[in-house]
Amino acid sequence: MNPEHLSELQIDALGEVGSIGACHAATALSQLLGTPVEISTPTIRLLPVGEVATVFGGPENLVGAVHSRLLGELSGALLFILPRRDLLALADLLRSREPGTSKSMGAAEEGLVVHAASILQSAYLAAIARLTELAVLPGPPQFAFDMVGAILEFVTVEVGMKAELAILIMTRFLSAEATVDAALFYLPDPDSLEIVLGRLGVV
Repeated sequence: MNPEHLSELQIDALGEVGSIGACHAATALSQLLGTPVEISTPTIRLLPVGEVATVFGGPENLVGAVHSRLLGELSGALLFILPRRDLLALADLLRSREPGTSKSMGAAEEGLVVHAASILQSAYLAAIARLTELAVLPGPPQFAFDMVGAILEFVTVEVGMKAELAILIMTRFLSAEATVDAALFYLPDPDSLEIVLGRLGVV
């Protein structure tokens, strides 16, 4: 399936899945932190995989990312990406520290961010699974702190992806202590994208 040929109805259907997944992610994050987390209305965009780096200002900008390969009846990958400032803000939030405390990512901070990202990715996939009645789970998560271009290249090679389209879900999580802007990318293989659209009734 050529992403450029998606209809407005198909794009809206994919956006609805993203919105539901983001809301579930906010609930999951609230449970993880033990404190209410509000969520802004997610911004849903569809863009070519090659343009993902532009969302973060270009391929040389530093970001933190957690990526997982999809397992089950769908193939592709999930990428949870945060700019450096938001990565450190999330680490502070997860460690119940004052915003701005973290200056770098240690092993403890990395472990907490990976755990949080895994919960968010699972919440999004649960929304897909429920709406499409497909069995799909995230594979083992991997963390990277690098230039966004290098991360995308690694994920493409590591997963052996054929994805042409990235479904971008930009979300702002708000708590009493911090604001964190996060980007969740769903990169489905073309065949999987067609399966999802078929199950959503918008082929």
